[in-house]
Amino acid sequence: MTPKQLRSGQFAHPVDGVAMSVEDAGDLWKRCRAVALGLGPTDVFTHLTSARLRGWWLTRLEHELLIACSDGDAAHLERRGVYVRRCRIPAAHRVLFRGLPVASPEWTILELAEHLSFVDLVIAIDSALRLGHTTPERIIAAMVPGRRGVRNLRRALAFTDRRSESAMESLLRLSYVLAGVPVDVHSELRDDIGEIVWSLDLRIRGTRYAPEYDGGDHRTPEMHRRDLRRDRLLHRWGIERWGYTLDDIVHRLDEVLADAERVLGWTAGRANVALARDEIRRSVAHPAGRRALSRRLQRFVRDAPPRSRRAG
Repeated sequence: MTPKQLRSGQFAHPVDGVAMSVEDAGDLWKRCRAVALGLGPTDVFTHLTSARLRGWWLTRLEHELLIACSDGDAAHLERRGVYVRRCRIPAAHRVLFRGLPVASPEWTILELAEHLSFVDLVIAIDSALRLGHTTPERIIAAMVPGRRGVRNLRRALAFTDRRSESAMESLLRLSYVLAGVPVDVHSELRDDIGEIVWSLDLRIRGTRYAPEYDGGDHRTPEMHRRDLRRDRLLHRWGIERWGYTLDDIVHRLDEVLADAERVLGWTAGRANVALARDEIRRSVAHPAGRRALSRRLQRFVRDAPPRSRRAG
């Protein structure tokens, strides 16, 4: 390839000295494969990049950050397009994932704990547990006493649940748990011979009320038909399903928790709305939390070489 061809619009340049097809530049795995060619032999992808490569539940931010770690004794490298941290990741936590050098799930979580809010960290760990990438015991074993974020991580581990099936389900569950409302996760309805008829995402303990997150996918014709069949089945079992949207959780949490207080027979105001609301406001579910996280992560932003921006 000639320099002129490499400077054409057919190629993106994720880091200096590396060219890749523009069509592939939007694929995180392919982009990391290209960026790895410009990194050192001991460097591994970590933090948000490692988590995204593994498919964990993380909200997209303004910048698609590429974050890597070099050996603690290596010379510090400045690379446009990728932030290279100089840190001592133990050899046992340097692994390959789909052919890419990455930090282990446990070490990735340790680094996320430095910057993610409590709620966002719980959601990320929920997804890692659900995918079978790690266990609470392995995360605890990897902890480094005194490390930044360890207190946040210890608290988050007490609220994780591998049974969660989505980030929004985790968010709704945390809204209740933080407010002190008792909920059962994936409560099963069984028939007379013990066969599972339905599994409820959440159920307010001791009641027939089942709150559930309703996302945009529930508006498709196929999901609408499925939801109607489910509602008829739950009606026969005496279960009343409540659907809540993200806007309800983020901006009308007092109404969501007031519903729970009524079915539990609690006096108004017994649920700790303030604690739940404050934690959600610190998460990326809320605009203020999203802006705060962007500020915390700003130091990781490394503009890509100019030609790569044509990849969009």
